[in-house]
Amino acid sequence: MTLDDFPPRQTKQAHYPIAFRLEAVRRVEAGEVQRVVAAAMGIAPITLIEWLRRHGTAAYAMLKRKVYTPAQKHAIVRELRTGLLTEADALLKYGLREKQTLRLWVAAQVAAEAVAAAPAPDPPAEAAGSAELAAQLRQAQWQIEALHTLIDQAEAAYKIDIRKKGGAKPSK
Repeated sequence: MTLDDFPPRQTKQAHYPIAFRLEAVRRVEAGEVQRVVAAAMGIAPITLIEWLRRHGTAAYAMLKRKVYTPAQKHAIVRELRTGLLTEADALLKYGLREKQTLRLWVAAQVAAEAVAAAPAPDPPAEAAGSAELAAQLRQAQWQIEALHTLIDQAEAAYKIDIRKKGGAKPSK
């Protein structure tokens, strides 16, 4: 198909035909550069990215986004903390885009280690139920960790973002 096969839009607000969208997606998935396809088809690059998200194949989406297991994250953080890798080297080696991702992983591991290594305070004599409360707290922390793992797995399996981004507006 060529671009001449598609009728022009009547107004700026008119939607592109689905065949036009699928042609753009097919070209990108065939290996053409997104910027080149967007320029050739006369659309904004962000529009093409949205079409890829909506109409692209799952195989292409998996190539674009790497999903790391907790064990992989732990190994990467260990390499960073022991000095085997710098942040820049880790970004290149593991195909990550932002240093902030690495820093979040390091902070999460440091926090987990601090919680695990924190000595349990001696329970006062009048607080006989504090051991039970501590057990409930540990149970709740395990449940939270399990839910985070479940969300990570769901995001990877269904290729959607479930968690709100940090700067998102609060819902009403």
